[in-house]
Amino acid sequence: MRVRMMLAAVAVGMTAVIALAPNVALAHARLKSSTPAVGEVLQTSPAQVVITFTEDIQKVAGTYDIQVLDGGGQPVTAGPAVLDNTDRAKLSVPLLPDLPAGRYVVNYKNVSDADGDKYHGSFSFYVKVQPTTVDLSDDAQLATVSAENASPAAGTTPEAAATASASPAAPAGATASATGTAPPATSAGGSSNTGRNIGIGVAVAAVVVVLAAGGWLAFGRRR
Repeated sequence: MRVRMMLAAVAVGMTAVIALAPNVALAHARLKSSTPAVGEVLQTSPAQVVITFTEDIQKVAGTYDIQVLDGGGQPVTAGPAVLDNTDRAKLSVPLLPDLPAGRYVVNYKNVSDADGDKYHGSFSFYVKVQPTTVDLSDDAQLATVSAENASPAAGTTPEAAATASASPAAPAGATASATGTAPPATSAGGSSNTGRNIGIGVAVAAVVVVLAAGGWLAFGRRR
């Protein structure tokens, strides 16, 4: 009876470890909401951009940022991004006053405080103009790239990526590879490393559990 109970406990523990591992390894601090909202058309110039993520992010210089670029790819931020000390899922950046009418692209990056996974994404908002068909196509590409957490090409900067997306001269089809990309430091490679490390830890824990169970059973048989 004791042997059966021990085997059942080991099985339950192994199942829990295996089920937990993928969820931890795949965690990202994704965009939950923003002000202005994704694709929102504003009648007045906003004072700032505020993003709320799905989980807290690390407060380490260089690991989080928000950049807002105009239609020509020029930055319109009035200062650095600020992480809310009372709610580290919230990141904001001040904007220049009286932004002219047009489309604005927001590029953001962060590192999850839960497991160190890196994430980046992009979206746009509009001031005093309605989006055109090309704008909507570019916005859809921003959403796709953000969802896939795609890695940028080598040497791509946020300014160059957003310029390609926001510039009226850029053909719609050419924005797919550059729209909404972030600096190489925020590529998905960091997520892979974190997942691999967690996987190794899970494997070690599983081996320890199996060995401990085997030792207990051997000891019980000797008695």
